[in-house]
Amino acid sequence: MAVDDAALSQPLQQLDVPAEFSQYDTTEDAKLIVRLEEWREKASSVLVELRERLRERDSLTLTEKAEVVAKAAQFDGEGAWIVESSRTLAQEILEPYAEGDVRLIEVILTRHVKAVFKLNAHPRVSEATGRSLDRPIGGQDAAQDHYEGQVWKRHPGLVNVLDWCIRQMRPAAFEQLWHLVVPPVMTLLDDYEIKYRLLSLPVVNHLLDNAPGELLRRTGINGLLITSFKTALTFLRTPQTPQLIRGVILAWLKLAQYGTIPETAERYEQLWGLLGEGLIETVWLYASDEPDTIQATVAALPDIVRALGLGAARYLKPLVAQLVHIVLPAPENAASPALQLAALRALDAVIAACAPRMLRWKGTILDGLCRRWVQLAASGADDPDARELRRALRGTCAALAAACPSVTKDEFARLRELDAQIFEELVAPARAENR
Repeated sequence: MAVDDAALSQPLQQLDVPAEFSQYDTTEDAKLIVRLEEWREKASSVLVELRERLRERDSLTLTEKAEVVAKAAQFDGEGAWIVESSRTLAQEILEPYAEGDVRLIEVILTRHVKAVFKLNAHPRVSEATGRSLDRPIGGQDAAQDHYEGQVWKRHPGLVNVLDWCIRQMRPAAFEQLWHLVVPPVMTLLDDYEIKYRLLSLPVVNHLLDNAPGELLRRTGINGLLITSFKTALTFLRTPQTPQLIRGVILAWLKLAQYGTIPETAERYEQLWGLLGEGLIETVWLYASDEPDTIQATVAALPDIVRALGLGAARYLKPLVAQLVHIVLPAPENAASPALQLAALRALDAVIAACAPRMLRWKGTILDGLCRRWVQLAASGADDPDARELRRALRGTCAALAAACPSVTKDEFARLRELDAQIFEELVAPARAENR
């Protein structure tokens, strides 16, 4: 403890988050759970005491400020050791230090974050500069060595401390502190346990929000992040997979937005990597029988497609095939109404972005829409899900007509001739539904 004031050091010492909280969600030790929950409740009263001790002090040294922030920031975020009262108290304590003092953040990152994470240095990041390395430190076995020991996992509150520092930093500060920020972020993101990858994603998002895109490109961290994102998308068939996929897609889109220049080949390559290699060739191929996982990808498609614009046409064939398959009624297709709605929203985005290419695909899309429409009519269902699906099907027909005006006088006319009673509501009025 680097604080000489006993009145201040005592509550600070009591705020060391027990290492056992890392096991809280998986342990079956009832006594341990009770002990951790007692500590969690007591932490709020200790934070109250710390707040009062701080009010008695006119000023703090830089070292004292760093100790206070490092302990309080553990409670400003998510974690099994946090309750609403402790989070609120921590935020109150942290408020005076939220102006982004570079010296203070440097001390916190050096003494509290780096001091722990350096024991498991990331093999692909320079500790001196924060740059991506062409070859891993320690050779080909470095990745395995990187996972040994992992002292940082015995400090569960440290992720929130790192995140707090990143959230307070101004763009100019990253140039100075890059070597202190990037190694622990990449260590979290590349961990073999999915829970730490999940914990890393909000931190990565805050890094992308605040760090200059030019710095990401110049130091090669944008490429390293993409490699990590691709690896994360291979963590399939776990209960946390859908959540991980949603987080990775959000971060990947943000990286493309902030880390590349609009309308450049680099931006398109990053987005194609997400859509093609990341989703179509990995998740859709190896988790096709996991509906929650597929829904996580399909729900994110509109944002990806809008970011690509007509560039999404590169993957038009697998996009149309997958989305129409979800909509099609078939014995082997047990897609939930929520997944079908997500697929229709994604189809709307694909049709709008790739309108010049829709002439070739209008028949495939309309066939799927009509088959689902007929199935709904035959079932007689009139529950909220069925009504929402009908509304969505009409909207997608309208989107198709807007992209291919010939559909209205050709295909829609033939549908009316075939069975006006069934298809009239589907094809007229042809207006895009807002959903």
